[in-house]
Amino acid sequence: MSPLDYSVVGFYLLAVMLAGVWLARRAAGGAEHYFLAGRNLPWWALGCSGMASNLDVAGTMTIVTLLTVYGLQGFFIEMRGGVVLPIAVFLAFMGKWHRRSGVMTTAEWMLLRFGEGRGGRLARATAAFTYVVITVAMIVFFLTAGGRFLAEFLPFSPAWCTAGMATVALAYTLAGGLYGVIWTDVVQAVIIGAAAVYVSVVAAGQVTPELLANWPGAELNVLRPLASHPRLEPYNPFWLFLLVWAGKGVLEGLGGSGGSAYMAQRFYAAKNEADCRRIGMLWTVLFAARWPMVLGFAILAIAVGLDVRTLADAEGVLPRVLQSEFFPSGVRGLVIAAMMAAAMSTFDSTINAGASYVVRDLFVPWWPGASERALVLAGYGASALLVAVAVALTFGLGSSVLGIWVGIVMLLFPAFLVPFALRWFWARFNGFGFAAGIVAGFAAAAWYALVPVAGGNEATRFLVIAGCSAAVSIVVTLCTAPVPPLRLARFYAITRPMGWWPREWRRADRAEHRADLALLATALVWQVLTFLLPMAALLGMWTQAAPAAVLWLWLGWRVLRSGRRQSCSPGVPTSARRNLESG
Repeated sequence: MSPLDYSVVGFYLLAVMLAGVWLARRAAGGAEHYFLAGRNLPWWALGCSGMASNLDVAGTMTIVTLLTVYGLQGFFIEMRGGVVLPIAVFLAFMGKWHRRSGVMTTAEWMLLRFGEGRGGRLARATAAFTYVVITVAMIVFFLTAGGRFLAEFLPFSPAWCTAGMATVALAYTLAGGLYGVIWTDVVQAVIIGAAAVYVSVVAAGQVTPELLANWPGAELNVLRPLASHPRLEPYNPFWLFLLVWAGKGVLEGLGGSGGSAYMAQRFYAAKNEADCRRIGMLWTVLFAARWPMVLGFAILAIAVGLDVRTLADAEGVLPRVLQSEFFPSGVRGLVIAAMMAAAMSTFDSTINAGASYVVRDLFVPWWPGASERALVLAGYGASALLVAVAVALTFGLGSSVLGIWVGIVMLLFPAFLVPFALRWFWARFNGFGFAAGIVAGFAAAAWYALVPVAGGNEATRFLVIAGCSAAVSIVVTLCTAPVPPLRLARFYAITRPMGWWPREWRRADRAEHRADLALLATALVWQVLTFLLPMAALLGMWTQAAPAAVLWLWLGWRVLRSGRRQSCSPGVPTSARRNLESG
């Protein structure tokens, strides 16, 4: 890197630190200000933050690896996590359900759903523990990739780069709370967008028949998933893997988890239900910038002559491409700053959201009379502790970035997805079933991780773990007492979810539920096309892209129309509300 590149990176780091200090006073107003920014942030800022939070350098390196080896079929492989299908579910209805609940964390939500008895308290503690585990695992993933990436450009070892990145992100997150996270994410989204445009334009100029002939993944560049292909041997039959990956993504959304603590946090922090729809749409459109950028890096890897026929060869593509002549002095610094922004925007969101579970759901029950100042201080301590544990684990791991990602999404995630979904859609479900299902899921995941198992693949592992979790959840629920009817009525009156709830409660909400399901199907296809079309344009696939673009415009119009048509007011009181009011 040249002195100009170092200057650009240094200016970026100084700017985010100063932003955290500037926002510190607002974040110190209390726990709701620190973790939800007082629920007074504009929807466009939350949408920009969502885009920046989902676009991390670890995921970018993973997707560049897959696209380099598998072409556009690598996009479909990333249905397992990188495409972030839960965004469509939150856009359709899950976002407004979260906002209606009025709570601060998903674990706190458990008391609203299951009551404050033993089942509710057990569910709250289990949910908090689950998110702490996922938070630490995701931080390990981010730090592993970020440290290895920065070590290619800075005169430090990966360990020192990891520690430095963790320190900077932790510092401004501690100072500014969610205010600092959101507003620094807005700036980082602009930087990431600028880098995405540059990489996409440069890569588009390199697409030639000769380049495609030298790119092993070029033969897989079609806008639809293939049933099977010799180059997709680890995933054949491909349609079966795709079904599991897509189902896993939708299940994340239906559970209201999004596979992360920070996704739900953006909707808890929204001003109102109408903003939830706007956040989801903007999040999707802005997140589309990732896909031509990662494809551009894959194209440039072939253009500079890198041999990338296997996943092991391709994992180091991103830093090597950035060292090529396609990134002159100054521009290289900007793109590296954008990658750091991608890393730290996800890192800060994960820290802040994970700390909220430690404070609200582990610390507050232990010290219920804690002052607002004490809660903020506890947030500082929880954030530092989570990062310290993750850094220690990062130094002890030698796995590849892709290996860590697959382990998280295909081993850890299925351990909790089914119980998280059942809590919304099944009235009979209780806190004991929720907790038991998650414990069973984590036990199955640990068994797969620790005991050598012959045969099987990531799809079968996912199904077995999720199946164990689901079976134990259902059995324990049916063997224990149901949630008191008045508690259920109160929860339904507030959130009004669809599913297996008493018919008389749902009667007044049927039209909204039908519209929400139709919108979900529309939003899922629209989101996938939003990400695929820029990639097709980059490759000049106009014949395939033209009909897809027409479909995308029509679906986008339907999403917008649905948002205008649907009222965000509670509407006619349901039977559940009348039961609640009558006591």
